[in-house]
Formats: sequence, C-alpha cells, structure tokens
Amino acid sequence: MRRIKKEVSVEHPIIAKKINASLDLSVREGLLSSVSVGSGLSYFSPFALAMSATSTQIGILYAITYLFPSLVQLKTSKLIERFSRKKLVLIGVLGKILLWIPIILTGVLFYFRVPYMVWFFIGLVGLFYGVTAISHPAWFSWMGSLVPEDRRGKYFSKRNRVAGFFGVVTMVCGAIILDASKKVGVHFGDVVGFTLLGFGLLFLISALVRIWSLNLLRKQYEPRIKIKKRDYFSFRQFLKKFRENPFGRFTLFAGALSFVVAIAGPFWAVYMLRNLGFSYVWYMLVTVSSVIFQLIFLPLLGKVSDKFGNVRLIIISSWAIVLTPLLWVGSIFVGSDLMVKLYLLFVPSIIGGFGWAGYNLAVNNYVYDAVSGPKRGFGVAYMNLIIGVGMFLGAGLGSLLALTGVSFMNPLLFIFVVSALGRFLVTFFGLRFLREVRHVRKFSSNYLIKEFQPMRGIVREVHNLEHLAEKVEHFK
Repeated sequence: MRRIKKEVSVEHPIIAKKINASLDLSVREGLLSSVSVGSGLSYFSPFALAMSATSTQIGILYAITYLFPSLVQLKTSKLIERFSRKKLVLIGVLGKILLWIPIILTGVLFYFRVPYMVWFFIGLVGLFYGVTAISHPAWFSWMGSLVPEDRRGKYFSKRNRVAGFFGVVTMVCGAIILDASKKVGVHFGDVVGFTLLGFGLLFLISALVRIWSLNLLRKQYEPRIKIKKRDYFSFRQFLKKFRENPFGRFTLFAGALSFVVAIAGPFWAVYMLRNLGFSYVWYMLVTVSSVIFQLIFLPLLGKVSDKFGNVRLIIISSWAIVLTPLLWVGSIFVGSDLMVKLYLLFVPSIIGGFGWAGYNLAVNNYVYDAVSGPKRGFGVAYMNLIIGVGMFLGAGLGSLLALTGVSFMNPLLFIFVVSALGRFLVTFFGLRFLREVRHVRKFSSNYLIKEFQPMRGIVREVHNLEHLAEKVEHFK
C-alpha cells in the first residue's frame, strides 16, 4: 500500500533541518547562477555585435527580451497551480542549459558565412528569456515557502551580496578573456574567429556552471503548496478599472516610462563598443560601475522609502533617470579618450545608479503597499505585461530611429536625446497622477544629506517577499 505522508509544522526538527540545509544550498546556488549570468547573458549584445549585427538588430534583440517574458508570465500562476514549483524551476534551468548549444552554434555557423545567423541568435535569445519567465516566478514562490518572514531581509541580503560580488567579478573576468582572445586573433590574423572563440568559451562556462547549479536546486527541499482561486481577476478587468485606482495609474506611469527608457536602452553597448571603440574590459567596467553605485545608494533610498513613501522616492529618482541619457551625450564634449572613459565610468553611472536604485526599489515596494496579498500575483503579472509591452515598443522605435538615422548628429546620440525628451515628458506630466497608499512623513531634503553614509552598508535587499500560496504544507 502507498504510504501517506503525515503533515507536520515548520518547527518540526526534520523540517527545520531540511529548510536550513536548503537555504545554505540556495546561497551556493545563487553564487553559481550569478557566475552563469555574468559569463553568459551579460554578453549577448557584444556577441551579436561581434557577428556584425546592426544597431537596428540590437534594438530588436532587446525588444523581444522585454516582450517574451511578460507574455509568458501571464500563464505562470496557472502553471504553479498545476505543477510542482521545484519541477518548473528544474525544467526552466534545464531548458536554458540546452539552449546554450544552438547559441554557441550560431557563432560557429556565422564564422563559416552561413547567412541570417544574427536573426537566428535573436530568436534563441527570445526563447531563453521566455524559459526564464517560467522558472523565476516558481522559484520566487518556492523560496518564499522556505525563508522565515523574520529572516527574509537578512537572508536575501547575504545571498545577493555573495551573488552580486561573484557576478561582477565574472563579468570583468569575461571581458579580460574576450580582450585576450581578440589580441590573439590580431597576432594570427583572424580577429573575428578568435573573438567568437572567446565568446564560445564564456557561453560554455555559463552552461557548465548552470549544470552545477541545477544539481544544487535538485537537492533542495520543496514544501507543498495550496493555491486558492479566489480573488482572481482577468487582464481585461484590470484594464477596465486601472484609471480608477492608485495601482492602475501607477502601472500606466511605469509602462510609459519603460517605453521612453527603452528607446535608448539597446544602444549603450553599441555606442561604447562600436562608436567609442572601447575594449571589452572598459565596456564591462562602465556597465558594472552603474550596478555598484546602485548598491551604494540602496541603504539611503531604502530609508527614504520607509519614512517618506514610495511615490516620493519615485519623484526623486525619476528626475535622475531623465538626466542620465543627456549625460551620455555630454561625453562628446570631453577631450581625451581616457577622460571619456573616466567620465562615463563615474558621471552617468553615479546619476543613473542613484535613479535606477530608487526607482526599482520604489516600484517593488509600491506593489506590496497597493495590492492586497491574494491579488498580488495577478497584479504583478499584469503590471509586468504593460511594462514589457512598453519596453518592446520603445526598443522598436529606437531600432527604427537607428535605421533611418539623421544627418545633423550622430544617430545614437540623437536616440539618447529623444529618450531624454520622452523621459522628461512622462515624468513631468505623469508624476502628478501618482498617490501614496499608506501614511508617511512629510519629506525633508535635508534627510538625504544627513543620512547618506555609503560605507554603513552596500546592499539592502528584498523589503518583503510574498508567497503566491495561501498555505504551505510540510511533510516528513
């Protein structure tokens, strides 16, 4: 006869041991996942450029990475109702591992002059991000069932500090490998071949590390989950009422801002690698610097969110986001090549790091404040869809601008100016419709100066992590 497992509480010694072991494994898995991303996904755009992708193709590449995950996530909650979350995560990670084979193959075929490899690569990247959209929400829910509520901030701070550090190191090491491959290619008279070989090595490392990560995920404990179908509302119902509530207006603002931001988003890599002629190391240093400044500003911005509300934080950070592309345009007024590199390493990175750290934190926390727990999964999925569609359309418009070009200035700089103008209009007209949904203090600008202490802490992660489930069951 089949043995029926007895339900027990989370405090049961056997369950507590399983959970603690799984949380330790998850820290190690996060490290490996970050290394895989740092040696793989971070180099999708440079890889496409190495295969002679046009600026328009880079824009399309970004566009599909925004749209595909948003569409897939509409069905994610239904999948979690029907299948084990652990199984969904394992299938998703395995799918990404298998996709590395044709991705690497595109570089080989391009070297042997097989046509349309850039378009083939773009399609594969869309599939890659679509698979990610299936596995990540399931993982998010799974971890929510394991991490105790009173330990979430501390645990995820530790996990993300470890993952973030190794991710940054991996991206820089990857850039060193690519520059070395390019130099060897110059020596042997085959720059393209050896550069593509360097990318192939990085992608192989990403795949192998993911296999290791998959093994750790397989060992982690998953409690059962019960999903209740109450409080469901369709996307059509959401659209009918979005102008009548604060969350709906906030979602519209976020979608509009995503649209104008994505106009320029695909072309930072093109500008650095192709127009400015940066090495892969300098390209990655500028890219990483913005992330580092985001981590530095997070402790201060988290306090602003707690004390003065997320709408106030969005107001502050949005104007920094408006300014960022104009600061990139300002690079044309900097003298020497070295000064341009140092300028981009610090000036736009500091302002952009401040803006995006505050905006992303405020967006996540506003959802928790504005949408009740049972409805939150659907609300987040619909908001992500609108943001994804906005970014898809914005990247598409940027690609069109890159294709047509202008005669009076560099086409990429013109795209940056158009994005900045769009950001200004959305921020100027859109902020007035946002409303705080909880009681907060009156804002004081002196608080920013008094509380900015970057060395007190570098990372503040995960204010709240919500279960998609109503109830979690643990079994011996």
